[in-house]
Amino acid sequence: MLRTVATIIVIVLFFSIGSISSYRFVEKSTQTAAVHIQVIQESIQSQKWQAAKNELEIVEKNWDKNGTWWSVILDHQEIDRIDLCIERLEKFIDSQDRALAQGEASSLKLLFEFIRDNEKFNLKNIL
Repeated sequence: MLRTVATIIVIVLFFSIGSISSYRFVEKSTQTAAVHIQVIQESIQSQKWQAAKNELEIVEKNWDKNGTWWSVILDHQEIDRIDLCIERLEKFIDSQDRALAQGEASSLKLLFEFIRDNEKFNLKNIL
């Protein structure tokens, strides 16, 4: 009986620590992306297209660098949505379409916020 209880406690601790660690990774990654996307939005607003493109490249590199972990943690549809959003934003920046680029940057920012909120360790996300 005592061995069973100890095993259950170890398993619960293992999953809890794993969940907290993965959330911290997601939170840090999404906050970093949000900062860069904010710079992209400001650059688009002031029509500094090269600066916006440079910031988007940073977001893309970070996204690619962390892709292995993201694919373990996240639903693949979310990953695909972000990939598509980044690609569309890149095209809108290249074509210097201010309205569409602003809209796509906002969508990308919301996708990262949505992921961060969905990965929180709370009762709502458990049930």
